[in-house]
Amino acid sequence: MSASTGNPASTPSPNSSGTKVLISLAAAVIVLIGLSSISSIVGPVFLALVLTICVYPVKQRLMARGVAPVLAGLATILSVYAMIGALVASLWVSAVQLTKLLPQFAPQITELSDDLRIFLHDSLGIGDEQVRAIVDSVDLRVLFDTAYTILGSAMNVGSGLVFLLLLIMFMSIDATYFPTILAVVKEKRAPVVDALSNFAKLSRSFMIMTTLFGAIVAALNLALLLILGVPGAGLWALLSFVCGFIPFIGFWISLVPAAIMALLAGGLPTFIGVVAFYGVINSLIQSIIQPKFVSGSVNLNMTLTFLSVIFWSALLGPLGALMAVPLTLFARAILVDSHPESAWLKPFIGDVSGSKAMLAAQRAEGKAAKRPKV
Repeated sequence: MSASTGNPASTPSPNSSGTKVLISLAAAVIVLIGLSSISSIVGPVFLALVLTICVYPVKQRLMARGVAPVLAGLATILSVYAMIGALVASLWVSAVQLTKLLPQFAPQITELSDDLRIFLHDSLGIGDEQVRAIVDSVDLRVLFDTAYTILGSAMNVGSGLVFLLLLIMFMSIDATYFPTILAVVKEKRAPVVDALSNFAKLSRSFMIMTTLFGAIVAALNLALLLILGVPGAGLWALLSFVCGFIPFIGFWISLVPAAIMALLAGGLPTFIGVVAFYGVINSLIQSIIQPKFVSGSVNLNMTLTFLSVIFWSALLGPLGALMAVPLTLFARAILVDSHPESAWLKPFIGDVSGSKAMLAAQRAEGKAAKRPKV
């Protein structure tokens, strides 16, 4: 009996680059599935980490001025608690306000549905069944019921909020020893420490800039909605502030409910005013200026920033969308910045400082070559 032997050249080597890529992709898929299954834990943990990073400089400045470490740590914890408490209280008041507003517009919703049905049937000649399907799909009552359900679930934080507050307290206490820990680890793993330090710096920059832009947009929206007499102006302004942390997509999320409420309360002129204002001012700030500044400050290109929102929201839900940029920065720090041999990937994901320097040098050489020789 003769044994058949295969061609060794056709058998993929376990050490080949293609095999390593496939194994890495398979491992990444397993890790992502695991993260998705515990998203209720991963999201709050990362949010607590980012908030602790943001307030850590306050603790350092207090300690530099002679404040005892215990008191400085307590001040930072209370400052974060105050921010979270203000946001939760605002959401609660807004939810209560929304429950009072919705029943008032039932006649307007019915009238708009009838007008849409007549327009589709008489003006466009669409059949009754198609008209019924279209009207049912854009029923404003369904949209508002959905919004109310989402707000209600957001208010039902319960143990999740307690978990977040405890995490922030523990992380703030442990942050006292973190510089010493990094100094010890840096002796053997300097690239890892540098990558994590850069992640903290960029995350803090992102949160500060996004908060400033979000506050500006929320103030402008509040002023417009109050002038036009749109009910729930504070709710829609708060929504625009929160959605400001979601690059590109957040603008549209905040526009839809405000525009619908403007249509119900003030008719077509108010609706056009809100859409025009959001379209010009909000899109200019949140879709052009803010992403450009944010992507430049955190060294992420606009394409990766947009894809980050889609990816992390699909993986971790709404909290993933809010924390999409810091999550991407953390993934880049672990997978790219911590490994010097992966530095060649940085220009593809937004760090174009070297490319800009090369381009400036080429332009300088070009100008020098064009100068007339004496």
